[in-house]
Amino acid sequence: MHFHFCLWLLRLKQSSSALFKLCNSLFSSQVMSSNASLSTNEDNDDIIINFVLYTVTIVLGITGNAVVIWMAGIKLKPAVNNVWLVNLAIADLIFCFTRIFSIIQMKLGRWPFGLFLCQFHGFFKHTNMFCSVFLLAVISLDRVLCVRQPILMKRRRTLFAARVVAVCVWIIALLFSIPYFTFRKIYMDNNNQTKCKMVWVEKPKENKNTKVALYSMQFIFSFIFPFMVILICYILVGLGLRRTRLSGKSRPLRILVCLVIAFFLCWAPYQCLLLVDIVYNENKVVKKWYSITKSIAYFNSCVNPLLYFCMGLKVKEGFRQKLMRVYKRALGDDMDGQMAQPTDPSLD
Repeated sequence: MHFHFCLWLLRLKQSSSALFKLCNSLFSSQVMSSNASLSTNEDNDDIIINFVLYTVTIVLGITGNAVVIWMAGIKLKPAVNNVWLVNLAIADLIFCFTRIFSIIQMKLGRWPFGLFLCQFHGFFKHTNMFCSVFLLAVISLDRVLCVRQPILMKRRRTLFAARVVAVCVWIIALLFSIPYFTFRKIYMDNNNQTKCKMVWVEKPKENKNTKVALYSMQFIFSFIFPFMVILICYILVGLGLRRTRLSGKSRPLRILVCLVIAFFLCWAPYQCLLLVDIVYNENKVVKKWYSITKSIAYFNSCVNPLLYFCMGLKVKEGFRQKLMRVYKRALGDDMDGQMAQPTDPSLD
């Protein structure tokens, strides 16, 4: 009797243990499934945010920059300022077209366009970035020379000189972007899907060094150095305006200042997180915000036409204003006719 009772207790204990293990296994799998589902939902939210930002950038960017190129490059009288603005618009327009590939890749979850378009896609993204910031630096130098050296600029500030400078800016931007063409490759991920990303050298140590060197170069030459040049130039412009008859409220000057502010507001978060990503490249929070800040940086390509529109808008006229007239008002003014006139003879 006691023997059967003990045997029954032993079997009950084994059954309870097995039941506990089964429940524990089910609970663990449920938690893992819940976490995976939560992670998937977060990833989907990020994809939706990026998809919306990319779509807005493409639609507004292609339309707005095409209008700017047509107005400033064809309809309006040739002017130095318009050379800068047309080149900015061309860079942004091509960039917006390349974002169409990104939208398709996001939708499909893979890269279907082959190696060359993969390399060109990344290459021109950085060409746009370098070209835009270098042009803004050139525009800032142009501003400060117009204010501080008006006599010299009256003779030397020609359309031919502006076009030569613009071509040089494009060449330098293309040279800086070559590594992003070289290191961009196609590879198969863990789900056997084709991806287009930066692929570094095979050795881990060299991999890290190459990545750090390239992104540090990008941070310095596409952000810190141009920002310092632009900041110094506008400080000098502000000081110079005190000694001239040129108003600091002139529309061309306000537009150029707004372009600079918009560029750095859009690109600063991305550039900073780019450096953070080098150190904490496995951090999920960094990855999430890096992706979002990248979309915000790309949004800058459609901001410039919106700024021109806002600057050319006259509130008193309300909704009766024609689109072309608004852009003509914003882009038609050039500093050639508003060159700083010295009030102090010593400036001559």
